[in-house]
Amino acid sequence: MIKRLFSLTLGAIMLLAVQTSFAQGQIPVFNWRSHISYNNVIDIAAAGELIYVASPNGLFFVDLSESTTNRLTKSDGLSDISIGAIGYDPTSKTLVIGYANGNIDLFSGNSIHNIRTVLEAPTTTNKSYKHIGFRNGKAYLSGNLGIIVLDLSSEEIIESYQNIGANGENVSVSETVFTNDRIYAATESGILSASLADGINRQDYSSWTRAFSGISFSNIAVIGAELFANSASDLFSFDGTSWSYLLSADSDINDIDDNAGTAIILTSSSISSIQNNQLNNLYTFPTQGVLRNELLRYQDFWWVGDGLEGLLKIENNGQQSFKPSGPANDATWLVGNFENQAFKLSGGFDENISALNRPSYISTFSFEEGWKNLAIMNSQGDSIQDLLDFESISFSGENKLILASFTEGLYSFVEGNAQPVEDFSPNTTLSEGIGNFKITGLAKNENSLWVTNYGTSNSLHEWNFMDNIWRSYSLTNSRARYSVSLFIAPNGDKWLPIDDSRGGGIVVFNETSKTERYLNTNGGQGGLPGSKVTSLVLDDNQFLWVGTDEGIAFFPNLNAILQGQALTASIPIYENRLLLRDENITAVAIDPANRKWFGTKNNGLWLFSETGEELVQRFTTQNSSLISNAITSIYVEEISGEVFVGTDKGLVSFKSDATLGTFEHQNVKIYPNPVPPNFNGQIVINGLVNNASVKITDISGKLVKETKANGSTAIWNGRDNNGAKVKTGVYLVFSSNADGTETFVGKIVVI
Repeated sequence: MIKRLFSLTLGAIMLLAVQTSFAQGQIPVFNWRSHISYNNVIDIAAAGELIYVASPNGLFFVDLSESTTNRLTKSDGLSDISIGAIGYDPTSKTLVIGYANGNIDLFSGNSIHNIRTVLEAPTTTNKSYKHIGFRNGKAYLSGNLGIIVLDLSSEEIIESYQNIGANGENVSVSETVFTNDRIYAATESGILSASLADGINRQDYSSWTRAFSGISFSNIAVIGAELFANSASDLFSFDGTSWSYLLSADSDINDIDDNAGTAIILTSSSISSIQNNQLNNLYTFPTQGVLRNELLRYQDFWWVGDGLEGLLKIENNGQQSFKPSGPANDATWLVGNFENQAFKLSGGFDENISALNRPSYISTFSFEEGWKNLAIMNSQGDSIQDLLDFESISFSGENKLILASFTEGLYSFVEGNAQPVEDFSPNTTLSEGIGNFKITGLAKNENSLWVTNYGTSNSLHEWNFMDNIWRSYSLTNSRARYSVSLFIAPNGDKWLPIDDSRGGGIVVFNETSKTERYLNTNGGQGGLPGSKVTSLVLDDNQFLWVGTDEGIAFFPNLNAILQGQALTASIPIYENRLLLRDENITAVAIDPANRKWFGTKNNGLWLFSETGEELVQRFTTQNSSLISNAITSIYVEEISGEVFVGTDKGLVSFKSDATLGTFEHQNVKIYPNPVPPNFNGQIVINGLVNNASVKITDISGKLVKETKANGSTAIWNGRDNNGAKVKTGVYLVFSSNADGTETFVGKIVVI
């Protein structure tokens, strides 16, 4: 399969990098953009004036002549996500991209050729690649399967060296190098080598010679007339006859490179040369405790794949970081809004209600400045783990951002400083869990902040932050001790989804009336589609939509929940069956047109109409730039209409056609206008009165198209009601609200 990369030449791509290296701004309607983290660089490949750089889920390149960066994503034609290794062959001018699932892309000239042979191979062995080397027009992809040999001219896999262990067992290969007549491989079971002569069956394990059997090696390099390889921190050399131990570094060796015939090693703390079997320090990294993954000597500089700062250029005993704008990491637990910016948290907890131990960052995105990241540290300088939610409050006349950590409780975050809430509110009822928190939910209702602390006798806590008074509640239903999230309805009812291993369902509680109710899958007692409740979201009609592991439902009258009568959730009908029946729903969001976005555990993203009875759009990795079908979070930015979608592989966003409307037309814009010849996109009419009726006529007044705005935005594909493309001319736009009291007339010129 060949995909055109915008039909751009390499030179045009370089120019694009200069013009758009860190620009964000708005994207066109129905377009995607990725928000991948590029902090952790795992591989580097030099290609003339470009250096290609891979992070676990992203790829970018640095234009050395301009010192600019630009991303390459699925939107640009890449076939996959989750990169294992990259390599560049200067002879064929081909960038080889090996993915973690065995997929391979060949990027050459202005096209991408996809090779799915390994991806589709029937094996349970992990197919991820770890290194890509080149010899005589062939690419050698090392990984868990062994060694895959790819002919770059025919773009076909011609050999695979699998099951080359001592007894024919599978062995994982970390890296391969070549001498004049042999191939050498660093593997999990020693150093393997085989002749490259014709007639040698390298697919037969008995054709391979072994050294250091049973010892795991991670890197190997040819430097001058010698080979150098390492096992953890120990470095060995081979003079063509025998291997010998050289030295041990102070920590694991992460890479070995050549500098004019001298062996250079990279550790997480430094770059050192090997002289007379001694380490000679060349550079010490100013930030310690960070993994450094890759080392490259190119154009008289050291280039380092850093675990935190992207690609580092080392010069004059200092370093310069290159990375596109992106969040701190790809893990996405929650995406929301704070101070008109998308706000991403990567913490949370696993399905067993256990800690993930993820270092916490606040990542915020604005269209003007892109991504900003801030590590959240406690007073001891340690990262606060597993942040999962946030709320903004006013306490003692000061605005505070309250952050909830699954294992460490509540923190106030003001001007870059994190402070435990108990420091200024010592009467907290959360003290029962200090040192052993399991905070699962946080929500604000008027002047109170409500918190759920999983597994404790009084699991629901209220902090009236205006009066600085705490209360805790022990509910009659014992399941309430095991709430995994928290939603507060407009009438003040507290909705507590229960851990599925503890019975699942929802406990609804009101502290004023002192009433509570348990909703489950039984008819008359809630009628939920599934017992595991994952999402609770209120729509514009005040209907509460409930996502479960077996489908979606909604409650239309929240005031009836605690009145005691029989109660069964409503489920829309789509295509003569219950909407998304048996689908594991993981996230729900409402857009400005009151449409419903549903994310699933492994089946992508769905957009349904206001009632849930009509499918508007469905996205998967196969038909869109969605990077994973496993959705973790959805946030709709109402002003722009951009929908942020968190997945298990990272964050992407989609520019939808629904934006927040107002009671009048405001700064109506029509674009593109004039419409250029052969334009096949969407003409956008933005700034309309909320949910306006829109009619488009020709200059004589004949109706061409009639539609309705989604919030403040209407779109037109330039075709009439019969689907025919309209002719060159001037077209009028008539927009009005339901009663005709608010109107607008505009003009569209089609060339």
